[in-house]
Amino acid sequence: MISAHGAAVSVTNDALTLTPTPLAASLAGDSGERTLAIGDVTGVEVAGGDAWAPATVRIDAGSSSLTIAFAPGDAEGPQELASLLDDARRGAAPATEPLAGVAGIPGFSFVGFDVETANQRWGSICQIGLVKVIDGEEVDRVSWLCKPPETLGEFAEGNIAIHGITADSVASAPCVSEFVPQMVEFVGDLPLVAHNAQFDASALRDACLETDAEVPQMLFACTLAQARATKLDVANHRLPTLAEHFGVELSNHHDACEDAAACAGVMVGLARAARHEGSLMQFVHDTGFTLGSISAERVTPVLRDRSGAGRAMQAKQTSVADAVAATAEPRGSNQAGPQKKAQQAKRPAPWQSVATPDEIPEPNPAADPNAPLFGEHVTLTGEFEPYDKGQLWAGIADQGAQVGKNVTKKTTVLVTGEWATMTSKEKRARELMEKGQDIQIWPADKLLAALGLDEQPPF
Repeated sequence: MISAHGAAVSVTNDALTLTPTPLAASLAGDSGERTLAIGDVTGVEVAGGDAWAPATVRIDAGSSSLTIAFAPGDAEGPQELASLLDDARRGAAPATEPLAGVAGIPGFSFVGFDVETANQRWGSICQIGLVKVIDGEEVDRVSWLCKPPETLGEFAEGNIAIHGITADSVASAPCVSEFVPQMVEFVGDLPLVAHNAQFDASALRDACLETDAEVPQMLFACTLAQARATKLDVANHRLPTLAEHFGVELSNHHDACEDAAACAGVMVGLARAARHEGSLMQFVHDTGFTLGSISAERVTPVLRDRSGAGRAMQAKQTSVADAVAATAEPRGSNQAGPQKKAQQAKRPAPWQSVATPDEIPEPNPAADPNAPLFGEHVTLTGEFEPYDKGQLWAGIADQGAQVGKNVTKKTTVLVTGEWATMTSKEKRARELMEKGQDIQIWPADKLLAALGLDEQPPF
């Protein structure tokens, strides 16, 4: 992708595509792309400019021609375009296509990320998929089958049924910890993008901690959060549904690389629908969220930032490490910054949104034994906006589960909602898990799906 004056230019071995920027399209009253077949190109001529006059590239194609102008002072863009056209005419252009079949977005760069796990322990990673997107276009992808950490190595039948990966599939593969340095090198300073990103980010951190590998410091965005914050005409916000909505191919769902690519395409689709120009961080901030972060200490999820304090802190940092540190600073899901006393009096404190009701509902004695939560002991922690815990408790009890206010030796399922740091309940659950107690840690999205609340989302 090359940025020209008022347009983005992409070149493949088949065609040159000229896509006007939103501003240029608005001024011209025409947002249509112009495509030129590489086979029709007969000559390319570069006319240099200066600090005042734009440089141009004239492309002759039989009886027609196309002249592309560049910003004054841009000496590299015209030469790069001419070089790409020369490569394309020889069949040597980069073999990449724009995501969703359209031109990209200058500055919109990230790495799509997905993991598959061997069992319900998040750290039991058995496959990693990464798809690099530069300026809104896919440029590279990698995928690794790997052994989960030895302590989490059991392959559960339910997980195998989802992704088809077995212990035999990874028998000769290296441990997941051996791929972490390769992942770090592939990602570089780019942010990650995942669907229900808190799960994938937490899985990476957990896998590193289980294998004594260094936990990489990374920032991430979440297509689930972004999609829920956007008014989309969709039945739900599952990845296949969103991929279909944006015209993104997803032929092998639950293959980590395929899911990472679909997730990347969805994020580009969301940005394009918003007519966004610029970086992924800017897009996430413009929609009212902060980026999430991964560090050895914690995974901070993507959070709504009602005050703007978190976004301001994050945006002013010049390195990933500093941005990660800044991300973890605010406390509470609203990342509330300093406010005037009068404002504070009108708004409930962050903890009020996660306060537990006084009365615990009794399990439904006539519940379906095949219900996802039947017979479980379930505790919630964090925020589940727009649902309050009383509503969720009622749904859990209706499935024949026992609701608990706290994590105890009876707890079998802990559901984690949004919160800036690991809650005391999650810390307690992980302590008990280390001692051998069988506790499943669910993301909020899994609970909503189990209760049927994600089918007709009010988001």
